[in-house]
Amino acid sequence: MDEPVKRSEVQEREYTQAVLLGIVGILCLGGTFIFWKYGGMFTSLAFIFGLAWLGLWGFAGWRLYQLRSLESHAITCPFCNQETAFLSSPTSDFTCEHCLKRVPMENGRVLEVVAVKCPHCGSLEQVSARASVAICEQCNREIMITRVARSDVSPLAHTPLAQDDPTPYELLLIHPGKHQEDVIHLLQSLLTLNRPDVKKILDSLPTVILTNLPRRKGEGLMRQFTDLGAQVDLRPIDNENRVPSPWV
Repeated sequence: MDEPVKRSEVQEREYTQAVLLGIVGILCLGGTFIFWKYGGMFTSLAFIFGLAWLGLWGFAGWRLYQLRSLESHAITCPFCNQETAFLSSPTSDFTCEHCLKRVPMENGRVLEVVAVKCPHCGSLEQVSARASVAICEQCNREIMITRVARSDVSPLAHTPLAQDDPTPYELLLIHPGKHQEDVIHLLQSLLTLNRPDVKKILDSLPTVILTNLPRRKGEGLMRQFTDLGAQVDLRPIDNENRVPSPWV
């Protein structure tokens, strides 16, 4: 689909053409003076160049005046909150002229942009609500987006990671929450198991899904599950109340 026409692009194009016409007009004006100076048979050429100068400058001025009547439909970028003006209301995605990010459009309206946390470096990234994958601007790694919602940013996501300690930890899955399918996909990815095996795990909750983890890595994995609405717990392996797991 063609890129929507920005008002600034049309203005820039018209200004550039007006400047070129003005430069040619100046050359014609110079020719007018030269031929007028010589007079005689060159007088007629002086009139021709003079008319050309007036015509070029007049046409350039008229085109610049026409810019005042250009249509302007302003759309606010959800990423930087700056406006981009178009000649008509855009119906397809466009690139913001301020932050240069791709603004998602659907049925003539701007789609919601939500914040997701990068599972690799922990930074928050703004992405379209319809996006299924994004590239983290901090670590340049791919972020697979299974479910995003502005109100679902977990308070745990803002908690700084604790310093690593020598105690091994295990991750206990207590309940998958309302978004079970997203949790299943995450478990398949982490445990390299097929769907039937993952379903068996969910049928035997609570259970340990990963063990012998450094604390920092364990807390990072814990955030991935809590961001999906799942209930998990990170426990040191020497905890007497720990739940053993047959899966790892």
